[in-house]
Amino acid sequence: MKKRVFTISAVMLSLFVAGCIGSGTVRLEYEIDEFVSSSDGLIVKEIDLTANEDYDDNKNKIKSVDQVTVVGWMVNLEPVDNFAEIWIADVGTYLSPAEVRANATRVFISPVISGNDSLFIDWSDGLAHIENIPTLKDAAEAGHFWLYGLAADSPFTVRFRIGLVIILTVGL
Repeated sequence: MKKRVFTISAVMLSLFVAGCIGSGTVRLEYEIDEFVSSSDGLIVKEIDLTANEDYDDNKNKIKSVDQVTVVGWMVNLEPVDNFAEIWIADVGTYLSPAEVRANATRVFISPVISGNDSLFIDWSDGLAHIENIPTLKDAAEAGHFWLYGLAADSPFTVRFRIGLVIILTVGL
């Protein structure tokens, strides 16, 4: 009986170790060029993660997208307090904030940014304000999507100097 328990334990331990050794974590940092988006001039940013060497090397081995967050600066260029928003879509053809809100998915809303002031979003702030995580993870796994920068109230003018940080579990 002891021999059977030992054998089963050894097999289970081997499978556990193989699972741990057979995968790894990749931290992907994707910088987005600075852009200014306003209620009069909406800017869309195409995100092609395959242009990132770390992503491209591991895209066929992705087991899961564990975290996605936004980090960087958001600057409110208007004199009134506002919230910066980031929306995601699988197309880059929306021309107005109303079109974005009707067709895209909001994935981030910042804490309030005072008028004519800036706000730095670090890792934990970004995670605390991410929304619609399944949509964001699906887009990250697909590797290609568009981001729109908006603000909660109109009129708005917000400068975004941000990046995406994506944590992937990949097979080795």
